[in-house]
Amino acid sequence: MLEAINVATNTSFKIEAYNSSSNCESTGWHIHPEFELVYVKNGSGILNIGSQKKNYDDGVLVFLGGNIPHADFGNKDYEDGLEIVIQFKKEFLEEKLKVFPELSKIKELVEKSKQVLIFDHQTKEILWPFFKRFEKLDNQGKLINLLSVLDYLSESAVYEKLFDAISLSNYKKDEIRRLEETFEYVNNNYHKNISVTEISQKLGFTPNSFCRFFKKMTNQKFITFVNEFRIGKALEFFSENNTVIADVMYRSGFNDPSYFTRQFKKYQGTTPSAYLKSRYSESPLQDSLL
Repeated sequence: MLEAINVATNTSFKIEAYNSSSNCESTGWHIHPEFELVYVKNGSGILNIGSQKKNYDDGVLVFLGGNIPHADFGNKDYEDGLEIVIQFKKEFLEEKLKVFPELSKIKELVEKSKQVLIFDHQTKEILWPFFKRFEKLDNQGKLINLLSVLDYLSESAVYEKLFDAISLSNYKKDEIRRLEETFEYVNNNYHKNISVTEISQKLGFTPNSFCRFFKKMTNQKFITFVNEFRIGKALEFFSENNTVIADVMYRSGFNDPSYFTRQFKKYQGTTPSAYLKSRYSESPLQDSLL
């Protein structure tokens, strides 16, 4: 399954944090073009990455390049467990880091991530204050903090490479590129009318051939993906303490209240009003760090 990573337009990367009661929803065996840095505070688990499996017993810090198939990393061993996932696109490197020649070692580290880097316990413990700090920082602070993490990993960290060499992906690069462009289109236009004709022409498809391509690559219809994505955005807007359902509906790309309610119930198992009622009658769940 190719997972769509929703990076907000006002950031260069995405950070999510999950604890024992708000674990990351499992996506099973999946792939995405974004680079991924994962910090698991404690507990035991198995890293399933590519053709390799590796056990960890006291948390783990792992860095993997884009388009590497893998399963979920976290665990539920401890109540104080925490998993922090940082994801960024290749443009983060190509368009931003290349401006500063001083960051050459970080660029080398990111290139090595295509072999999957698993850092030693001491490195993980030293960097814990940095990963914990993300929670209280604004977007500018998060960027500076991330560069500090990458700086330490590139200068002083001890790690092992899961793969001896960087192997070429068996996936068709053109198909991955087209699917990535589709996700980008939805991420940038979810609040507007999504045009199958427009995205089809952009990718060099007819509308029918695009729909067949998307179904083949994701095992779901394009409209299903769009609706699920929009409901995900609605949850983000609700998490910003926005209690005006109509406002959230329009901001997330829906125009019909009854259709919005049906789609929300389909993916969340409850109506928007019931969701808000339960959200504010109970202790708030941990929100996204971004």
